[in-house]
Amino acid sequence: MKHTHTIRHRRLSKGMAFIYAVLLLHCAFNILSFLLLFSGSLKGNAEIFTSSLWALPEKPLWQNYADAWSIGRIGTYTLNSVYVTGMTVAITIILASMAAYILGRVSFRMKNFVTSLIMVGMMLPSFVIAIPLFDLLNRLNLLNNLNGLIIVYVTKQLPFSIFVLTSFYKGLPFDLEEAAVIDGAAPFHVFARIMLPLTGPAMLAVTINNILNIWNEFLLALIFLNNRDIYTLPIGLFYLSQAAEYSSAWTVLFAGMITSVVPVLIIFALFQKQFAAGVSQGAIKG
Repeated sequence: MKHTHTIRHRRLSKGMAFIYAVLLLHCAFNILSFLLLFSGSLKGNAEIFTSSLWALPEKPLWQNYADAWSIGRIGTYTLNSVYVTGMTVAITIILASMAAYILGRVSFRMKNFVTSLIMVGMMLPSFVIAIPLFDLLNRLNLLNNLNGLIIVYVTKQLPFSIFVLTSFYKGLPFDLEEAAVIDGAAPFHVFARIMLPLTGPAMLAVTINNILNIWNEFLLALIFLNNRDIYTLPIGLFYLSQAAEYSSAWTVLFAGMITSVVPVLIIFALFQKQFAAGVSQGAIKG
């Protein structure tokens, strides 16, 4: 028995070693790509073509970031993305928390049907619903409008957010609600003051997931926005990359890409443990 256990342990160790090796290579590739991009953002246009890809900038040109912010309009695109992301996350969290509380704590007819619809919403890819959404926004005069894009994003993010929060609510003890009701608390007060604060880890995980998804979303923004003044960062960078092919303004593009990546890296680096804990707790409790 001990010999068999030892063989299994060795096989598991070899398997884990292979997994760690693959993850390490993936991590090294991403870090190297980021460093090369950052190095390129500090070079001059001529230096990019004359120097080696691996060469450090002869004289760092921080002016490239100022040019990207103003000339490349990265500042405008960033503000648009901040507005869209912030509004989407706020509305999604409010709606998802209320819907998840009902689905997780209240029994009613058609509950399984509603849950199934939410699951279907999680499985629908963006390109499948792009054309119907385009027609709907056009009829509502919300096409080429950041508020219309926010509505689409909220609808897109709600299923996953409700799913995670519902699983978390199901795992909370009912004694807390019963005690509050006995003390005379209204249903909304039970939800807002007692149950909602307990979902902090899951709420943080959902918030970070929404921020990352909305900040980097490309397809729907490309379809629904055609005014340069309201481009979000992914769309602005896309058109900036096309312009760079003709103007050779690669340094402005690289600086803009670094500007767009840094905020989400900081957010994920600060809250990655809470994000993983919130998602795992929600899945286990569900």
